[in-house]
Amino acid sequence: MQNVVERARRYVAKCPPAVSGQGGHDATFHVAALLVHGFALGEPDALALLREWNQSCLPPWSEGELVHKVKSAAGAQHKEPRGYLLGEGLSLTRPAATLSRPTGEGKVNPVAATERFLNGFRCTEQDLAEASPVRLDGEWKFDGAVIVGALYQPGEQINFVTDFEPTPERNGKSKARPKGCGITIERDQLVARFKETGTDTSEAGAWLRMNPLDGQGIADANVTAFRFALLESDTLPLDLQLSLFARLPLPVAAILSSGGCSYHAWVRVDVRDADDYRRTVSRLLGLVARFGVDGKNKNPSRLSRLPGAKRVIGAAGDGIQRLLYLNPQPEQRRILE
Repeated sequence: MQNVVERARRYVAKCPPAVSGQGGHDATFHVAALLVHGFALGEPDALALLREWNQSCLPPWSEGELVHKVKSAAGAQHKEPRGYLLGEGLSLTRPAATLSRPTGEGKVNPVAATERFLNGFRCTEQDLAEASPVRLDGEWKFDGAVIVGALYQPGEQINFVTDFEPTPERNGKSKARPKGCGITIERDQLVARFKETGTDTSEAGAWLRMNPLDGQGIADANVTAFRFALLESDTLPLDLQLSLFARLPLPVAAILSSGGCSYHAWVRVDVRDADDYRRTVSRLLGLVARFGVDGKNKNPSRLSRLPGAKRVIGAAGDGIQRLLYLNPQPEQRRILE
């Protein structure tokens, strides 16, 4: 007889994750009902499997909420007879094997968590471009002008950096880190600059501070509008990164290629000040931490990659930092269903 617990584990792993604001309560109750009624598992085993499935939910349920779902499902009236998912040859009177503790419990594998969340979904750069509210069919080297013109207001001061310092890594390769204060220019002047000759670049590409500055410096204290937060991951394979950013129910304003081993997603937060920014972004990064998203991007003066530049150092593929998706007025929903 096939192990009932293992069958149930594989079955619910295919169930879509619960997402807040998109019927998350019903989705979680449905999975709990599958476990305690469909597979006739006892509450301890059902709870253990529900915890595993919960890793893909956004946000994850608390332990108390999971317990409540299991007990509610166990006490509810169901149309199907108990054990209807067991199939022939499996008896409700035969005890199911005790659920063993998964290897590495307490440690979340980012790839596995992302795979569970995506539930088989994949997208390409072309899919994102077609979904972009702003058309992105021009020459890539002018992408800097496009993003600056769309996401900032006339009069705002925007900072970008091309200077860099090569830093050796343990693997023997060199990584370029941004160096110096860069150049801060008024929005319309910067758009005109990038339109005339293309985005400024260097062997390391280029970087852009996502949030406008006062023109007096590049520190958090110089930020004048706390508009965007950065999501990026150096842990996930590129195809999973891209698909994850397309499916997160967040107000994503832009997605771009770093020209290296990551994509960058700009999430619109629009908060009042630096303290509110750090609190809001810390919560956001906590929600997506299990997907291997970098948790260090909490400061409002953070640099992201600048679209339209092209890098050689640390490049993947052609090294072009492309703008893949642009939405100046994003809503809190998935880009692609």
